Amino acid sequence: MKTVKSNTLPRAVENFNQLPDAALIGSPALMALTGKSRATIWRWVNIGILPKPKKFSRTSQNVWTVGEVRHALSQAV
Repeated sequence: MKTVKSNTLPRAVENFNQLPDAALIGSPALMALTGKSRATIWRWVNIGILPKPKKFSRTSQNVWTVGEVRHALSQAV
């Protein structure tokens, strides 16, 4: 079965400026915010441009807090 990707932005990206610093976003939102691929996101994590993600609950999903992302992106510019 073929997966079709949607061209819509994750809701977290649409409302990023209104989200509290403690809100959590996943890698699809982070990729949309930065315009970078998943591989580049992980490169940035490994070299310290972006903070290390947290594991969400008992799943393997990685999440970042909005406040940490805002801070990291403001420093990277």
